[in-house]
Amino acid sequence: MDVSRRVARLLGFHYLLLLLVVLHARVDGHSWPDDLTCASGPFFTDNPTKGYIRNFVGRQSTSVDVDTTYRILQIDSKTPVCPPGRTSPGQNPAFPKLKATPGDLVRAQYLENGHIWQTLDGQNGPKAKSGTIYWYGTQNPRADRDIASVLKWTRDGKGGDGQGVLLDTTPFDDGVCIETGHENVQKGRVGGPCKSYFRLPSTAKAGKDYTIYWLWDYSQHFGPKPGYVEWYSSCMDISVVDKKSAKNGRRSVEAREAQLLAEDSAPTKGLNRHLRREQLREEAQGQSKKNPWWFSY
Repeated sequence: MDVSRRVARLLGFHYLLLLLVVLHARVDGHSWPDDLTCASGPFFTDNPTKGYIRNFVGRQSTSVDVDTTYRILQIDSKTPVCPPGRTSPGQNPAFPKLKATPGDLVRAQYLENGHIWQTLDGQNGPKAKSGTIYWYGTQNPRADRDIASVLKWTRDGKGGDGQGVLLDTTPFDDGVCIETGHENVQKGRVGGPCKSYFRLPSTAKAGKDYTIYWLWDYSQHFGPKPGYVEWYSSCMDISVVDKKSAKNGRRSVEAREAQLLAEDSAPTKGLNRHLRREQLREEAQGQSKKNPWWFSY
């Protein structure tokens, strides 16, 4: 084999290797809700039971990034809102769905995987943004539901086809979390998962699952680029239980709130950690001493 052909083959191999690395980097290390827990209501305990997204394989799986990351580059009626293989309800037995009661505050945890610290560190450009999370919900799930129709839903339930609602909108960056090992990127940052919250509607019907669509708009991670679209989606189902049927340890709201505030000792900014504190205080102050909510069932 002459030298020119040998060099060409060698360069071709290196190019292929580089291409595989780049393609892997485009899906590896993205984010999704790792777990859900109740942050109020009967299932809010010292050690609340976790719920998970559809068919979650767990962080211990070597294929978790590929299996869980769903990248959306076009917002239209042809793009499913849920990842392939997860358009219909289904759970890995090791990772069940969350149980909650109507009106419960739900907390989701996710890893930032560099999407926050690299932005704060200036690595993605001066106008880069880590994005926004949209929580949508419905008790009328469909396997053929597309992202364009979901994004038309509104808080009052009258938007789009009227089959669902916008539950909450929060920044991807909760103002506190950071990837472990990068805490020094900004004062007050605490290594560990990020947290986001939404409230299950009080009108949710018990005995019927409530489907949640987690949509993350990451289109401006390198700054504004007109027309550029990059979203990520995860879908999950919550088993809605009647409050009278829900059981948990009978522990005072004040005691649980005290522990909560101690755990969230980082600065109160970003997302709605502050909202969680206020909601819990309101629950504590608004309950009758004679009939506290945890005895209502």
